[in-house]
Amino acid sequence: MRIEKAWAEFYQIPVHREMHDAIRHFSKMDLVFAHVRMDEGLVGSGFTYSIIPFGAREICSLINEGLGPLIQGMDPRDHELIWNRMWRQVDWVGRGGIAVLAVAAIDIAIWDLKAKIAGMPLHRLLGGARKRVPVYNTDGGWLNHSIEQLIEETKRIVAAGFRGTKIKVGKDDPAEDAERIAAVREVLGPHRTLMVDANERFTSAEAIRRARMWEPYNLFWFEEPLPAEDLLGHASLKAHTSIPIALGESLFTRFQFRDYIATGGVSIVQPDACRCGGITEWLKIAHMADCHNMQVSPHFVMELHLPLVAAIPNSLFVEYIPSLNPVLTQPLELIDGYFTPNEKPGLGVPFDWEKLRSFRVSHEN
Repeated sequence: MRIEKAWAEFYQIPVHREMHDAIRHFSKMDLVFAHVRMDEGLVGSGFTYSIIPFGAREICSLINEGLGPLIQGMDPRDHELIWNRMWRQVDWVGRGGIAVLAVAAIDIAIWDLKAKIAGMPLHRLLGGARKRVPVYNTDGGWLNHSIEQLIEETKRIVAAGFRGTKIKVGKDDPAEDAERIAAVREVLGPHRTLMVDANERFTSAEAIRRARMWEPYNLFWFEEPLPAEDLLGHASLKAHTSIPIALGESLFTRFQFRDYIATGGVSIVQPDACRCGGITEWLKIAHMADCHNMQVSPHFVMELHLPLVAAIPNSLFVEYIPSLNPVLTQPLELIDGYFTPNEKPGLGVPFDWEKLRSFRVSHEN
């Protein structure tokens, strides 16, 4: 049982709606797929992504010209050996960013293949801790939405049965952020879950100031308040507010998560398997959080993270943003505020390859 070939493809899909946060505006989503084929013909597929128009071609090239040939001939069941061989080649040129995203795509493909070999859905192969997963909605809270839009979106979110909602913050005027939070809280009522996300917008002093303004609104977490490099700033903020601090989408390895946990800068960890080195690394981060009595609520890509969240005991939510819906055969169905993981062998993400073909930018194999 050996890897015969591993290769990458690049697709560019349009966004489903106009989306702004405090630092970015999204116009399209770049998807890089990694495929790993065994000598027996079975293929596993994984992917990573970029929401900015940079890096996808380079990730594709790194897989096709470097990592793919590197793992050829290896046993696909040996995920630790494969991950470490890839890591020890790319860590010389990058311990984050493009290098780690390329490793992630292949690692996710390896796990798809492992689950198919085992004839099991991924969530059961990894532990099967829960049958269904609660979902919170981010798609109604973009920073470009007016207060009137926020109110209407929140009403629809409540009616749909989501277990929580998150809105973007980071307006220049702190009072405007507070007004938006207050409007959404009024629609939600006092007991439903409300989160805010600053996407690394603030300085430490400004984050402390705004957190104090927001404490009366019973926020479930304050996400990415500061740049990801500011370990001490996060620890200071966490010490100055009762609002839990959530982060992780801008961290790339378990070592960065370890440092945040050790310095007391995080309350809830949010690893993204497409960005943190794949499922192998994601699981280590999740188990490390469990050792510190912390919960995990991953960033974005709800279809991939659904089986991962279902597999671990210290999970919270998956995040609803339906960016992949246009290229799926069957989008996830919300039932009573929960998603149920797919029972088919593999990752369980039902990509529609016919629809994807029209968005392909390159196919290098």
